[in-house]
Amino acid sequence: MTLYIMCGVGFSGKSTLAKSIAAHFAIPLVSLDSLYFEHEKELEDTHYDDAKQWKILLEMSKEKIRGLLIEKTSVVFDNVNLMRKHRDELRELARQTGANAVVVYLDTPKDLLTERQTKNKETEERHDVEQHYLDEAKKQLEIPSAEEAVYAFTPGTDVEKFLQQLPR
Repeated sequence: MTLYIMCGVGFSGKSTLAKSIAAHFAIPLVSLDSLYFEHEKELEDTHYDDAKQWKILLEMSKEKIRGLLIEKTSVVFDNVNLMRKHRDELRELARQTGANAVVVYLDTPKDLLTERQTKNKETEERHDVEQHYLDEAKKQLEIPSAEEAVYAFTPGTDVEKFLQQLPR
């Protein structure tokens, strides 16, 4: 069983690829964004700041992931996972449950990120992300190294071929 750890900044295509991976392997997808929208009202009622809310959501995500891995079910985790220490925590969670972990890094050029963000402002296909969060994410991104069992995805990559390369 495998924990697929998505990694990339906003508008890199993480959620789209995460859905493809989940569908390809017929496995669950745990999404921090989905959990946020699912619990938005109760989080607002707490009056916590954004950082505290996201920490709560991250812990909820980890518990869902842990439960699935304990049940011997592979899972995709759709979140930015920008920093090595965060990916290390997820790898440790996988190790504790006897699972493998791989990082799926979306290496998307800055001009394409901007293009997607601009298009989204017009179409509102997904929730918008405030610019300062996107800028901060770009600063925080620690590009995964080969020792992290990383599979890099770039725009133009054939999705089906990419999916075939991923371990089960």
